[in-house]
Amino acid sequence: MADHSPNIWTSPFSLPSTTIKNTQRNRRSWIWLAPSSMWSFTTRLTILMSEKLYNQYPHNAPTLVQKEVYPLKWDSCASKDAPDISGLPSLDYATYLFDTVKFHLGQSYRFFDEDSFAHKLIEFYNGEPAAMAREDRLWFIQFLLVISFGTSFLCRSRTDSDQPPGSKFFIRAMSLMPCHASLWKDSLMAIEALALAALYLYSVDKRESAYIYLGQAIRIAQFEGLHTQLSEEQLGVKTVSRCRNLWWTLYIMDRHFSCSGGLPMTTQDSDISVSMDPPATLSHRDVALSLQARLSQLLSFILQTVYKTEKTQLNAFLDTTRSILRTLAGHAQEVEKIIHVRFRNSVDTLPRGTRHTTLLYHQCVIVATRPLLLSALKERLENLDTEKEDWQRFLYLTKTLICIGIKSATKSLQILSNSDSLLEVFLLYDLEFTYGAAIHLAMANALFPQEFDGKALSEKAHGILNGMISNGNRVAEVRRDELVYLESLFQELSLRAESCGLQPLTLCTPYGPEGPMSLVNPVQQWQEHIDESGILTLPTTPGYPQSPEITNMQVPSVEFLDSIGISSAEFFGIVDQIGDTGMPYGILDDGSNESSM
Repeated sequence: MADHSPNIWTSPFSLPSTTIKNTQRNRRSWIWLAPSSMWSFTTRLTILMSEKLYNQYPHNAPTLVQKEVYPLKWDSCASKDAPDISGLPSLDYATYLFDTVKFHLGQSYRFFDEDSFAHKLIEFYNGEPAAMAREDRLWFIQFLLVISFGTSFLCRSRTDSDQPPGSKFFIRAMSLMPCHASLWKDSLMAIEALALAALYLYSVDKRESAYIYLGQAIRIAQFEGLHTQLSEEQLGVKTVSRCRNLWWTLYIMDRHFSCSGGLPMTTQDSDISVSMDPPATLSHRDVALSLQARLSQLLSFILQTVYKTEKTQLNAFLDTTRSILRTLAGHAQEVEKIIHVRFRNSVDTLPRGTRHTTLLYHQCVIVATRPLLLSALKERLENLDTEKEDWQRFLYLTKTLICIGIKSATKSLQILSNSDSLLEVFLLYDLEFTYGAAIHLAMANALFPQEFDGKALSEKAHGILNGMISNGNRVAEVRRDELVYLESLFQELSLRAESCGLQPLTLCTPYGPEGPMSLVNPVQQWQEHIDESGILTLPTTPGYPQSPEITNMQVPSVEFLDSIGISSAEFFGIVDQIGDTGMPYGILDDGSNESSM
């Protein structure tokens, strides 16, 4: 039977690969625009819109005139040279910096055994530091990297220096790094040091170098078998636990770095046999790390399966998205469990690790639904010279998905703007969450200006970026300039569409047997299930089992989950809507406009 469903563009990319001229001072002649990179997406979107609106290539667009934000350089020291131990912080301050690093990184990563590091830290200061730095060179490198991170996290001021915070100790650590040909011999310590160095490089906008250092850490980890289920009888429970935590730290970083750079994953999931589930003795950190690994896996799956270089049949896209949303619903249940336990007898706010996981969750939703906005945007650009458009079929099938993408972008900005004390300035994750949500909402506002307050949300995004800039993040300044330029293109598109007589699109379309498909509001939907003691007893969704923690959740937990945009019930409902649209695709599209979308 012929498939007459509409087609959509899931990506602004085409083959052969697109490259742009390299404007940095190195020997690269070009920069390849990778398919799934957010920076690449912004660059290609800028080129696409500029050529459609102005018939010219945007040579002066900020994203096309790249400058090195932090020009880091170092010279390697010979292995026979004694490490420089001058100018180190006191033991008290070094301990404080170590605690700072644990606070900022400990919920999302497991770079080293904290007790062992603390013991060696005291030994270093109370013993013979020069001898220990020389004999245990890689630990001293790890120590310098920890100090550089701690210094960076505490820096909250803007300076005129072209060097990033903590660079003094980072450069010293990197100059001491052993030769790559023999580094693997230091096993776990080498993996940990390389991973720390990669994260620092990524945080100062050196994505290429970060990806390379992380790749080496992963290769050494594979030589040690960290990606497999190691024997506790042979190596001991503590060592196996350390290896498992270190592997999933590398995995999370690899998925994130690869997605950011638009590059293939270093290790495929089919090659991994180590358990992703935390051990039986659960802690909040174990659960957060496991859930973050699962969401990182899902994000890479979305980018590998959804984003294509050619038009995709809409029903095929919806089938893939339905599977993604079902997985997200399951992850939402895990977040609901965490929140239920946390809020059971507490006035505590969102834990740092759960906050990051929640933002990663919303990023998955945004990335999964972004192709729909992109396809509508490309169609509107193509129709600027026409007086009539037909969006009924497309919007009837996609409006619910478009809505949840907008909602996740909005919730991301709300979470980030409502937590000034938790806003991460040095690590780029909060910056990337902000930037991705802002671009998504800017696209949506250009197409659906009547559906939400796009101006207010844009101001919120700029407020977050400006806060990062005032606290010394120079990378945020670059992203803000890119966002401003792209927002101006979206504004021009809206003006052109209006002048051409094209009506603003709306998601409140009356098409379909049931009318508009509204999103589920958990607080309103669940009010009828609250008993006299204030306990929420949710009915189970057919085919989707719920845990005892969720079906007996306190009302404050429900309201909090709604405030951060987490609802497994909502996503299970949307999965059912996608699976039962009320009309077959063939009726919705008779094939007459088969090539229009």
